Amino acid sequence: MKIRIINPDYGVEKEAMAQRCSLLQHYVGADVELSMVCLTRTKVEIDSASDVVLAGPELLQLARQAEQEGCQAVVLYCFSDPVVEACREQLNIPVVGGAQASMLLFPALARNVSVILADPARIGEKEAFLGTVGIDRHHIGKITAIDFRGKSIWDNREEAYRQLVTAGKELKAQGAECLVLGCLSFLGLAAPLGREVGIPVIDPAIAAVSLAESLSRQGLSTSKVAYPKPLSQSFS
Repeated sequence: MKIRIINPDYGVEKEAMAQRCSLLQHYVGADVELSMVCLTRTKVEIDSASDVVLAGPELLQLARQAEQEGCQAVVLYCFSDPVVEACREQLNIPVVGGAQASMLLFPALARNVSVILADPARIGEKEAFLGTVGIDRHHIGKITAIDFRGKSIWDNREEAYRQLVTAGKELKAQGAECLVLGCLSFLGLAAPLGREVGIPVIDPAIAAVSLAESLSRQGLSTSKVAYPKPLSQSFS
């Protein structure tokens, strides 16, 4: 089975993408081959709706290319799931976004969930976005953030982890029964954080590839129903 992960940012180094695939490989079956691509023509990082519009054509092209190359599923490597609905309209294989996968998973673990981001400036955006993932807003508790603006989480993992522990314990004290790490750079920190805080912690990167694998093994895909009918020839 081949799963293509699309990183919707420009010019991500090949070594960084390979590192993320290597970490995620531990959470899928031995017969699953993970590969990652990023934007190479559209020089944006997905930080706003405008960025999604600018990057949309290339992201759609990358998704369709994955299907043409024999991939059985596509994962959008971004918590805000850029253009995931558009990709579903175009493809005949499952298309999974990180936030949706995470929010659909938590009801199997708890009655309510809180979210921790890496940047406080993104809280308002995520509050609006999480209302679109199909979960009753009453089950989504506080959305908070550690402050890692201008710093690499990969290069400062211990500091990030300490901040996450503090935030996680505060959210648990406020009634959170499950946590979602709303930034995929947290990869690898969910399991130890869950053990220390004492409640389940979901990593969207892991949730997305696991769900994509499960859908493919069940022979399921996402509906292409759309109104108006998508102009697929525009993205050939």
